[in-house]
Amino acid sequence: MTKIFISHKKEDSELANSIAYQLQRSGVGVYLDVLDSRLQDNGEELSNYLQEKLSQCSHLLAVLSYNTRLSWWVPFEIGIATEKQYPISSYITVGSKTDIPEYLWKWPVLRSSEDLQKYIFLLNKSSSLLLSEEKKHWQYSIKGTPKNYADALHRRLKLNLGQP
Repeated sequence: MTKIFISHKKEDSELANSIAYQLQRSGVGVYLDVLDSRLQDNGEELSNYLQEKLSQCSHLLAVLSYNTRLSWWVPFEIGIATEKQYPISSYITVGSKTDIPEYLWKWPVLRSSEDLQKYIFLLNKSSSLLLSEEKKHWQYSIKGTPKNYADALHRRLKLNLGQP
């Protein structure tokens, strides 16, 4: 089952809630810390709890804004998701490409509700079907075929969003 861990800075909770609502309305599961009444620990307990919650998810969507520059947790969560080889995407509210770290452009970047709908469309597709379609699409490409579902989702979503 697809379940998205929405990583965000507290100041971006309203946008994160809106994204969670749209995902849930489309049948996609979410974990959003502001909806978690158990989230009251600090330090190591909080770190362990967030790692547990991430392990119950299949994807990570990071909400990135100017506020994110002051966050320790968003990069921590992205790092864990990277280690787990989860499909990672970002929803950005900043103005230009230079406003977020370059390494985050490795993954698809959503900027609008329309982009979020394209993301949801792919999330609702069977992972094996998407991987099969992408392998067929990229079989003669210099990039080669996707290695796994995360790679396939990243490639298709970036293509659908017009991103290199």
